[in-house]
Amino acid sequence: MLARVLVLAALVCASDKTYRLRGAIVANNILSDVSELATRAHAVVNGGEHRGYIQKDGSFVVENLKLGDWLLEIQSADYAFPKLHVRIATNDEGRASVAARYVQIGSEWSEDAPVLAYPLKIEASAKYDFFTPRQGFSIITMFSNPYMLMVGASLAAIFIMPKLQANLDPEALKELQEK
Repeated sequence: MLARVLVLAALVCASDKTYRLRGAIVANNILSDVSELATRAHAVVNGGEHRGYIQKDGSFVVENLKLGDWLLEIQSADYAFPKLHVRIATNDEGRASVAARYVQIGSEWSEDAPVLAYPLKIEASAKYDFFTPRQGFSIITMFSNPYMLMVGASLAAIFIMPKLQANLDPEALKELQEK
């Protein structure tokens, strides 16, 4: 009876064990200075269940992850990062292993993709550009505006209609005035 209680207690303690996920953001041609991300980006697991803060050197640690599958995202307002499917599992000796793969949102988590090295090294894939430069003045864009087209049609009617009426024969002009 005591042996069963001890085994049950060991299983409960083993299931409560949590792990750390370590990684770093590395510089590339899109993101040349990793230190500028430190205050504006986070490593987020499963949409916010767990969060890790990015240090000035680009490293991050996400604490309290249990065994299983996780989705790791780097949330940044300035740069886009690939999303990673992270699997934390134990091997035969009881040691934890981390297998991370790139994943496309909306697709199945495939085991066919290559496993990334641990600790994770993540590079920025694109820079967000929210602002577009203001266009300069262009006469073509001014006249392609619908309001300008209506003004142009009205002016054409004002100046062309009297000339058309002058070219009408007197009988047709008299008919128009009577109607």
